[in-house]
Amino acid sequence: MRDVIALAKERADLFDVRNIVVSTNTGSTANRVLEVFGSDYNIYAVGNPSSSHDRGVVVLAGISEKTEKDLESKGIEVVLRDQSLFQAMDFGGQGFPIGDKELLFSGCFHGTPFDEVVEKTSPDNEFNAVAIVYNTLCLFSTARVCIEVALMAADSDRLPLNADCISIARPSWTRELPAAAVVLRPAKTQDLFKRELRVKDIILVAQSEDRWFKNHPVFW
Repeated sequence: MRDVIALAKERADLFDVRNIVVSTNTGSTANRVLEVFGSDYNIYAVGNPSSSHDRGVVVLAGISEKTEKDLESKGIEVVLRDQSLFQAMDFGGQGFPIGDKELLFSGCFHGTPFDEVVEKTSPDNEFNAVAIVYNTLCLFSTARVCIEVALMAADSDRLPLNADCISIARPSWTRELPAAAVVLRPAKTQDLFKRELRVKDIILVAQSEDRWFKNHPVFW
């Protein structure tokens, strides 16, 4: 089995990328990134606080205080966001701040014919712009998570926006999908359509038993 983190390290060396964003929940993926990349890289572990799960606004258990302290003691910068943009749309429960507004979303569509999506597109229902962006990015499997956590890190003002980063995601317990890594120039959610966020390389490490590979349903 190919290791997406080792492959990401090869890309980092090839493109001279020093900032590494990693989606993590238990801390295991972030620790693996530190093991492979070493302390000379700037590693950002991105996830939700455990309080988000407790309040029902995310599915994953979130990063515990113990995990956060453990990662930070190793020089890993932990970025906690209550919800990502797409979690806010998919699970709701609270508004999501974009610019000077706080937006409320009404869920996400799955398995809907394209003509119905176009016909019913409206800011006030499930066929909203964020849902369309989310469903489009899901065509790229776990690479969507890479973009999602890069946006979260950028929104935190801790990830530099003037340099490329590599964003890494491994499948969660909820789905059997390919692991992924994306080389990109990060941008804040507010600037998503300013063409400042640029995807430059995508690595998908698919396995024959993956639901994605076998065309099985991959919804929650």
